[in-house]
Amino acid sequence: MARKSRKNVCQTTKPATEISVRYETGIYARLSIENSGKDDDGDSIANQISFCREYLEGQRDLKLYDIYEDNGKKGTNFERPEFQRLMDDVRSGKVKCILVKDLSRFGRDYIEAGQYLEKIFPFLGVRFISITDGYDSLTADDAEGALMIPLKNMINDVYAKDISRKIITSFRARQEKGEFLPAFAPYGYVKSKTVQYRYEVDPETAPYVKLIFEWKAEGVSHNEICRRLNERGAVTPARRKVELGIWRAEKYKHTIWHGRTIIDIMKNPTYTGCIVYGRIPKSLCDGIRMHRADPEEWRYVPDAHEPIISRELFDRVQEMFAERAEKFGAKMDASKEIREKIVNVFQGRIYCGDCGKRMRFIKPTDKRYPLDEDHATFVCGGFLDSGQRRCSRHPIRYPAVKNAVAEVIRTQMEYALSQEKLMRKMRGSTKEKNLLDSYTAKVSFLQQEQARIDTRRAGLFENFAEGILDEEEYRFAKKRYDDEAVTVGEKLTVARKAKAELDAVLSLDNKWIAAMHRAAENEDVLSESLVKDLIRKVCVYEDNRVEVELNYGEEKALMERILAELEKGDAVDE
Repeated sequence: MARKSRKNVCQTTKPATEISVRYETGIYARLSIENSGKDDDGDSIANQISFCREYLEGQRDLKLYDIYEDNGKKGTNFERPEFQRLMDDVRSGKVKCILVKDLSRFGRDYIEAGQYLEKIFPFLGVRFISITDGYDSLTADDAEGALMIPLKNMINDVYAKDISRKIITSFRARQEKGEFLPAFAPYGYVKSKTVQYRYEVDPETAPYVKLIFEWKAEGVSHNEICRRLNERGAVTPARRKVELGIWRAEKYKHTIWHGRTIIDIMKNPTYTGCIVYGRIPKSLCDGIRMHRADPEEWRYVPDAHEPIISRELFDRVQEMFAERAEKFGAKMDASKEIREKIVNVFQGRIYCGDCGKRMRFIKPTDKRYPLDEDHATFVCGGFLDSGQRRCSRHPIRYPAVKNAVAEVIRTQMEYALSQEKLMRKMRGSTKEKNLLDSYTAKVSFLQQEQARIDTRRAGLFENFAEGILDEEEYRFAKKRYDDEAVTVGEKLTVARKAKAELDAVLSLDNKWIAAMHRAAENEDVLSESLVKDLIRKVCVYEDNRVEVELNYGEEKALMERILAELEKGDAVDE
């Protein structure tokens, strides 16, 4: 009789312990200064992750999906690699909950943090938990969320700006005394090992700096300077850092000279013997983002070290830059009105199929030829940037690319609409009903299996308490049922997703089909918005062959798979 009573208790309390929704959770950890897990008041990356893992183990409705670590990334900037990867997984539906140790680890920018917490996450349906702040967006009271979280974000923001003000004040004072050097010495110099805050000429690379300035003064083009340096085997700035042990990444051992590199060298006054501050300033406390400042805003400390080139040679090169900029500006102004009418609809989506570099869009500027869209071209960026000419120019006219892409879209559109027509014919057929029943049966079977495991698991402790099972038997059986529950739960998630995909296809709610309908409505115009919607990548090869990679590949494959199953009349395996 007592046993029956206990069973009734288990049955009535079970619904309260069932988990109707399990959130795939991403743990996010961040530290401003990179470390390897040393003690730092509990905020090291390792401590944050350990803290979040312990919390996660006590939450039955949370399941770890992945861990995202931004080590050495400031909280005032949300352009962090791992945070962006986290957001990609959020947008793709892989992560449904974000877990952080505290709000300051998430971010210290009051406005942007508030945007994520109050607008972006609720819009995406993402749960957000900050452990030490005691905040869970799923259970938080509206008044609490409206007052406490913005207040804490504001405190974090003020703290970050206060630290920024103190650091900038300290740096400025040290700069005025000549007691501060940038993190890396410019190419051609090394930091002195005997005299503090001083550069010494690097005998390995200084001669190449002299050659760069001398060749430029002689009128040698930037591409030709790169070619000469590469032919001589001149060590690049990146490779020199590896040789000196400053950088360790293997990829920097094989770099070559590019135009942007030598331009940065030729515009750096450090080679005349002075130290320059404020070339790329930023100030959080003053609201100034990182940017390239005008030379008039730079701060100079003269005669700080031995010069590599004379001031006269440096000034001559700067004059040449100014003259070239003036001529180019006049040329651009003369054709500005016409060029503005030429719009590259493939912005950021066209690449060289041979070297992988982006193709550059060159608008016509020579008045000897018509300044129109027909004379705009794409040229390989790898050719323009590389002094060694590792790729060819292989230009291709803009209209040729547009025509090729338009033909691919037209062919894809016709195919998609024919597939939709075939699907409409299948709707209401016996084959459709059988396929739908088989997917539904799979979900139902797994739900029953899940309920069976839950029932058996619920009775385990009761058997242990009554002495039917000893502790070892109890633990063994519990682990087996727990493992079965995880396996069945994963299969059920997959089956539900497959069922939802099937329902979407059968109801013709398919992104690929919808995109093709949008294309059909604008069939005569290849606009920038249409390209952005349909095109993932365009590759142009040496022989002017054009390959187009379209968006919605997964949706297209899903539709084709379901159609194939319908035509065969196959049922899914149990």
